[in-house]
Formats: sequence, C-alpha cells, structure tokens
Amino acid sequence: MGRYGLFTILSLAAIWIVLVEHFTWASLAVALFMAVFCTYFSDMFLPPAKEAKTVNFKKLIFYPIYILGQVYAAAFVMIKFIIVGANVDMVTVKTSMKSEVLKVLLMDSMTFVPGSISLDLDDDTIKMLWIYDKKIDKNKLGKEKVSDILKGGMEKRLAKAELFPEGGEN
Repeated sequence: MGRYGLFTILSLAAIWIVLVEHFTWASLAVALFMAVFCTYFSDMFLPPAKEAKTVNFKKLIFYPIYILGQVYAAAFVMIKFIIVGANVDMVTVKTSMKSEVLKVLLMDSMTFVPGSISLDLDDDTIKMLWIYDKKIDKNKLGKEKVSDILKGGMEKRLAKAELFPEGGEN
C-alpha cells in the first residue's frame, strides 16, 4: 500500500466526513472502513501501475469535455434516426494505439457516444454494433471510412497521451 495508499485512505475518509456533515467516532469508523473498501477494490480493477505508466494522463485533462460534446452532437443525430429511420450493422474498427489502457478508453468512449455499442476488443480490433443513416450505402463507404466515422477525433486525442514503452513521449 505504501505512503500514497495511506494518503488515499485518509483523503477518502475526510471526503466522507465532509459529505455526511458531522463528525462522530461512528462516522469516522464508517469513513475509514469505506475508504479501505474503495481503495482495495480500485486496486483490484484499475490497471496495474506498469500499464498506467504508458499513458500521460495530463494530456487527457480536457478529454471528458470533448466526449461530452461528442455525446450531445451524436444525440441530435440519433433523434433524426429515430424519426427518419436507420440501419444497424456489425463493424470492426482498427486502432493503431499500443497502450491497452487507451484502447479500452477508446472503446468505452465509442460506446458512450450514442449510435454505437462496443462488443469486443481483440488486440487492435474493436467489434461494434453501429446505427447509421438508411441513405448511406455502407459497402460504398469502405471499412476505413466507417472506422473513421466511428472513431471521430477520439483516437487522435487519445494517441497524444500515449507514451513509448521505454517511457519517452510520443
């Protein structure tokens, strides 16, 4: 756990005390229990430190704002599809990113944006369910164009945060 683990537990306990708006020994005990519980489970499910070191998270500070913009833009397109109609198809999207963390973030981002659902991530290929305009002939577009439509600018933004395995910046 180390020094940072203890700092995390104390910080989470302090936030809990602030949220419950009163300090008693019982609330402190619950706060410490919940902090240890959250820290334990986050260590189980978050990527290991070795994998997380392949990503420069400072370069992703504005990424959530970008994703929210993409969600709203895609929501208006989906409203049109609800009124006019749409087709649904399975597609595969290729990614050139090496970091597993960023691949998962890309996959989750594409799922978060209305109109697509990620089904599987296998090496550099993401299998997706895609809702698209009835007027579009998917076969004429080609696989690369469909992939570009689904990834939007998300892959380019995420790729900026990718570090080389040696630790140097991309």
